[in-house]
Order: sequence, then C-alpha cells, then structure tokens
Amino acid sequence: MVFPVETVNPIDPVRRPRLAPLLGGLVAVACGVAAPAQDADADDPARAFFASQPVVTVQIVLDDAAREALTKAPREYVAASLRLDGTTFAKVGLKLKGAAGSFQTLGERPGFTVNLGKFGDASRFHGLARFHLNNGVQDASRLCEWLGWEVFTAARLPAPRVAHAIVRLDDRLLGLYVFRESFDRQFLRRTFGEPAHGNLYDGGFCQDVDRDLEKDHGDGPDDRSDLRALCELCRGIDRNRAPKLQAAIDVPTFLDFAALEAMLGHWDGYTQNANNFRLWLPTGGRATFLPHGMDQLFGEADASILDHPPAIVASAVMQQPALRKRYRERLRTLLPLFAPDRLRPRVLAVAEKVQRTVRPVDPGIADAQAEAVRDLLARIEARYASLVDQVKAPEPKPVQVTKGRPWMPKTWLPVAETDGLIVDKKTTQDTPSLRIAVVQRGDEPRRGLWRTHVLLGPGRYELRATVRCAGVEPPVNGGDGSEQGGVRVRADGNPSKSLQGDASWQALVSSFQITEFQRNVELACELHALAGQAWFRSDSLQLVRVGD
Repeated sequence: MVFPVETVNPIDPVRRPRLAPLLGGLVAVACGVAAPAQDADADDPARAFFASQPVVTVQIVLDDAAREALTKAPREYVAASLRLDGTTFAKVGLKLKGAAGSFQTLGERPGFTVNLGKFGDASRFHGLARFHLNNGVQDASRLCEWLGWEVFTAARLPAPRVAHAIVRLDDRLLGLYVFRESFDRQFLRRTFGEPAHGNLYDGGFCQDVDRDLEKDHGDGPDDRSDLRALCELCRGIDRNRAPKLQAAIDVPTFLDFAALEAMLGHWDGYTQNANNFRLWLPTGGRATFLPHGMDQLFGEADASILDHPPAIVASAVMQQPALRKRYRERLRTLLPLFAPDRLRPRVLAVAEKVQRTVRPVDPGIADAQAEAVRDLLARIEARYASLVDQVKAPEPKPVQVTKGRPWMPKTWLPVAETDGLIVDKKTTQDTPSLRIAVVQRGDEPRRGLWRTHVLLGPGRYELRATVRCAGVEPPVNGGDGSEQGGVRVRADGNPSKSLQGDASWQALVSSFQITEFQRNVELACELHALAGQAWFRSDSLQLVRVGD
C-alpha cells in the first residue's frame, strides 16, 4: 500500500513554537512550497548558499609546525591558510575530526573542523564562522549526510545543513568531501531563535545522558545538573510518568526524531546506539535531540522500526502506552517522505551536480561516486518496501526464553568500527564461526564486532559463547584508559572475561538482568586489539535465562 504524499502533516505550528521562523522557510523550499518573502537571507546569510547545493573548492595549506602539531595532537587547533572558492583566509583554526571508523591521520584522508575566527579573524564564508569537512570514508556516495538533512528538514525537524567540497591539502588532492554546518551559536540562533539560553551537549562516542557529556555551547549550568535531572526522570520503570516526560522533553519532536532515525536506518544514532547526537537543554524549556553523523543510512533494508529502543530517553518515552501509540501514528504519517518517487529525483539532481564538478578534476572519483549513488538508490527502494510493511505490522513481543531452553539468535550483523579489519564468516575444521581479524596493524587499536538485538522481558540472562583466538595483542588499558581490550562477548553492556594471545576453544559468559517490562538488548562478540584474530562458534552462541 502506498500512502499519498498529501497525507503528510509532519508539524503543527502550535505544537513546536520554539523553532525559529526561518526553519519554516527552509521546509517550504524542501517541500516545493513557496516560502514567505521575508528578509531571511539577511538573518541567515548561509541560507542561499546551502539552498544552491554548492560544491566548494577548498585548498588547505599547512606549514611544517602546524603539520607536526596535528600529527602529535590531531584534535587540537593549529593555524592554517585556507582558500575557499577563490577567497583566501590567511589564518584559520583547523583540526582533525572523526570517531571510530571515520578518523584518519594527516597522511591519509582526514576529516577537518574549520574555525575561521579561532585566531581573531572576523571574516566569514557565506556567514559561516565554523564548519566541517567530512571525509566520507563510510559513505562512498557522499550523499547520506545530505539525504538525512533533507528528510529531517522535510519533516520540519532541525538538522545541520550539508553541501559538498573538493579538498586539497597542500599539493595533494584528497578528493570529494561533505561540507557540513557546525553545531554552534549560529546554528542555535537559527534553529531556536534569539536569545537561545541553555546548554548544547555533545553525545561523544556511544555516551548516553547518564554520562558527563561535553558541553559545546550555552549559558546554562556548568555542573551538568540539567543533564542529571533529565537522566533521573527517565531512569527505572514508571508507565505513568508521561506528563512529567512531556514537561521536560519536546515529546512531539522527539517522537518524530526517533521515527526518522529508525526509518532512515540510522543505526548509529541516538535512539539505537546512544551515539551521534546533540542535546539542547534550554533554560526553563523542554529538551530537544538533534541528529548527527548520518553517513551510514539505508544500510539494512529490513532494520526494525518497531523494536524497543535501548537509549535511556527513548526507552522511557516508548514505555508509555499513549506515547508509543503516537509513535506508531507518526511512522505512518512520515512514510511518504521515504517514497522512492520522491527521493530519487532529489538524489539524482545533487549527484549530477557533484559529478559535473568533480569529473574535470578526477574522472575516477566521479565514476566511483556515480556507482555508489546507484547502490544508494537501490537501498532506498528496498528500505521503502520494508517500511510499508512495518508500519502495518503488529507490536513486537519479547522473545520468550524459558529456563532450560536456550535461545539462539538467527541473525548476527558484522560491524567494523575501525579500518584494518576483516569481519566475516569462516569455517575451519568443519566448525562454522564468526571471525574478526586484524589485517592491518597500526599504532591505534582496531575494533570489530558481530552484534544483534533482542527484545526481552524481565529476568536474569546469560549470553554464552565458545571462543578461540590467535595472536591477540590488546591495547594498553583498552586504548582509551577506560576498558580492557582483547576478545570477549558482551550483553546489555556487560562484558565477559577477556581472552588474549593464543587461546584454544573455551567458554565466555556475559550476565545481565532486565527489570523493566521489556528492553531491547544488544548482544555482541568483540575483538579490540592491535593484532590477532578471534573465532566465535556459530552453534555455541546462546541466550539462556537463569532466573527471574
């Protein structure tokens, strides 16, 4: 069944009065509706720039001192010379960016954060003081970030705007990059109006609201008391706290945010992985989550939009029967935004402009991007077909795991969180296994895993596996000072013991308990090491209920 686009009513203007009026103009452009003739360009000089879907030419020049500093401390700003579309900025702030899977060194294809005013220069690029150049190593099409922005904007939800760039570092062509707006004061003013009082928090790498998140901007409390209050509100089980949630969270916006993350297949976002997000906590207002890191969309056609989300705030909201019902309604309403007949021409128009600009520079880059776009369009088709079925499906029920009858997950998904890894299925000596192997040793540890999710009811459980490894060299203190490396299994965030070096087949067990009426739990088989490989016997991976 195909739902007509005319049925979309993503926003009630009364429901979200907090969004700046300019956002409505952006949505009107995205939806093909004439925008009101206001002086929006004067208020937001970057509006016309992003609306034109530019491909910016970027030339970065580093002196020896800056290059050495970035090699030693890549996350610290250095002074660089920058040329943007023919305009030279003599001294800007520049640092490397990217998390596990996307970070690359200066000698590879690094991502960059650019701060034009870091060293006092008041010059701006189309009104922008700060922006990002994402290397797109996890998205060969370089269109996923833009596509995520397009869908969020069409649903009238705030998201950072996206364009493209051809980047050179000194005399070296780095290739096609994603040019993305920054989460900064300009973004807050554009999105939430002036003045925007409160705190903007950075989710960091796989950190939920129970962590001391980094404060990006804002004039709210510095002691994280606003963050702790939100976390405490969402803790535990209380199926009657909907009024309190609605007072603290912009629930209508959050329901759409959660729905769009799920429908886009943004598995590495907030609701599914407590990753890649910003959180705006306004003083005296309601919390709003903002999407980030949307470079791996539409990856799994049948990814569930109905599974109970594991993130703390998402779980608390979805535990409320009335809010869960509204979420189901929003899935149906937002579905037309994903129709291939709607997205295909938009994707092709942007791709054609990118390829027309890139081809004279490097035909190989243009050809590779064109092939990746064809793959992206096929994924959009497959995803939409699954979404049509899922919006009509009944509510999922927890898997019934009874004592004495182990349950075996059917589907395990490979994830290489860093490069230099192979994550595959391997049969040795007639033993089918899930394998993770480091194939490119480096100074930084490699991390890969096989994972799946299961919806479970209350009880005490164990994830059991039979595992062997060879030549596993774990990083010191896990590589980040917070956790042990090596080979292990993990269930609901609880790791088993770790194997290192050479180890013959032996049992690993991860224990956990669920006290809520249900929770979506991640099960994982992991390797975190500088070198080595591990095998997890496919026929040994079992979930066992051990108590109530």
